[in-house]
Amino acid sequence: MDAVQQAREDKKKQLLEQLAELMIEEQVEQGVFLETPHFSIIERQAITLGRQLSRQAQERGAREVAANCDSQVSCPTCQSICQVEPETRSVTSLDGPVELTETVAHCRTCRRSFFPSASRNGDRQSRSHS
Repeated sequence: MDAVQQAREDKKKQLLEQLAELMIEEQVEQGVFLETPHFSIIERQAITLGRQLSRQAQERGAREVAANCDSQVSCPTCQSICQVEPETRSVTSLDGPVELTETVAHCRTCRRSFFPSASRNGDRQSRSHS
C-alpha cells in the first residue's frame, strides 16, 4: 500500500472512530447506559449509523458517475447528437432511501430518453416519452 492509500485508510479509521464516539454520546444523553443495556440496543444503533453512511456513499458515488459523463452523446437508435443533463431521483436501496443523480439524454428525433452512463457500460436502457 502506498503512502496516499495508507493516509486515506488512516483518515477513514479516524472518521469511523469519531462517528462511533458521536453515536455513544447520543446514547449516553438518552440514558441508554444508566443500566446495562442489552447488546442488541447498541448493535441496532451501530447498524443504523452504518446505513446512514452507506446511503451517503451511494449518493456520492452516483454523483461521481454523473460528473464523469460526456455532455453530449449519440442516440443509440438514430445516432443523433443529444444533450446530457443530470437528473435526481429517489430510489430505495438495501439501506433505505437514496437520492441518486444520474445522467439522462433526450433524443428529439426518436422522442426517447436514455441513460448514457448505462450505455457506456454496454447496458442500453431507455424510456419512451408518452
